[in-house]
Amino acid sequence: MIYAALAVWLLGILFMAVGTYRLWARMIRPQYVSWALLPGTLVAEMAYIFGCLVTGGEIRRAKIVPEAGSRKGGDSEPATEATARLKVLGPIIASLLAVVACGGAILIVHALLGEPVLTQFASLPSAALPKTLPTSWNAFWGQLDGQLTLLRRVCETWTELQWSNWRVPLFVYLAVCLSVRLAPVRRDLRATLAAVVAVAILIALLGLVWKRFDSLVQDVWSLVTYVWSLLLFLLVLTLLVSAVAALVRVLSGKAKAS
Repeated sequence: MIYAALAVWLLGILFMAVGTYRLWARMIRPQYVSWALLPGTLVAEMAYIFGCLVTGGEIRRAKIVPEAGSRKGGDSEPATEATARLKVLGPIIASLLAVVACGGAILIVHALLGEPVLTQFASLPSAALPKTLPTSWNAFWGQLDGQLTLLRRVCETWTELQWSNWRVPLFVYLAVCLSVRLAPVRRDLRATLAAVVAVAILIALLGLVWKRFDSLVQDVWSLVTYVWSLLLFLLVLTLLVSAVAALVRVLSGKAKAS
């Protein structure tokens, strides 16, 4: 059951990452967003380009960030133009490599820098995603209520961290960059969804054939919870800022209320 729950949480992480990036790209120019998330941008774009090349694709233009003249909007053109030789599998494999690369980078950053943050986060009560899917309405609403608790836990963690420790701000920044760019943005979302489904199937198969894999999932569960909570916090905060900005524009007469 833990693998089914993990697949659902990974899918949710994907959607929140895409949603957060596209909201940011609508508020400011995509070029600035990509530069602000430069570590994640580098990992995601380079992995995607490599995925296109290994599947026999043709790279017509490769840029890490959008052009300076790119306008605001979550649906801006990709910085990299590639023609896949494998029309179906090509984009899926490229997206899969981008997801795996960012996920692997998160694991590496966690191993090198994340101990102060994750220790503080995991020490708080109810700071963990459920390891089973809800099987009743009561369980569903209970897990939904738990999302508010996770939002609170992120805020409490950040207020209690020792920010003078250089590992703390560096890990928080890199975690934001890699988490938001976890899903290949400005790409075909269907290929990305197929890549996540492939990851979920691979996780389930590993759980069946490798007995130690279950303990590995247990070990990284706090990290999965932190990434989920981080993206949830960023998404909610972005929606609130966007709503306030829209209200200010309406009240100032710069936009018409719909």
